[in-house]
Amino acid sequence: MKFEDFKSEIEKIDNNLSVEKYDEDQIAMIGMTLQDRKAGDIDIFIDEDIPAFNITIDDDGNRLLNVEIGFDVESLDILLSVLDLSKKYMKEEQEQQK
Repeated sequence: MKFEDFKSEIEKIDNNLSVEKYDEDQIAMIGMTLQDRKAGDIDIFIDEDIPAFNITIDDDGNRLLNVEIGFDVESLDILLSVLDLSKKYMKEEQEQQK
């Protein structure tokens, strides 16, 4: 799955979700804090500034999904949809690295 397809599918889940991919190492303003982001890291935001998910690459090249915020019961469908798409994206990206 290409990043643009992943981004499009995530944004279809809920119109309050947005996706940002970092093309180079940088310090980014995430919510109210400055955080280090490596090239290839992806953030998924709610309402453009509340971090919800982060896909990172560790030192061994493994992709990791971090859930940044809690979800109420009504939002579990959104959570599960994002998790399913993230798993598919991360698996395909990992396979391309081999």
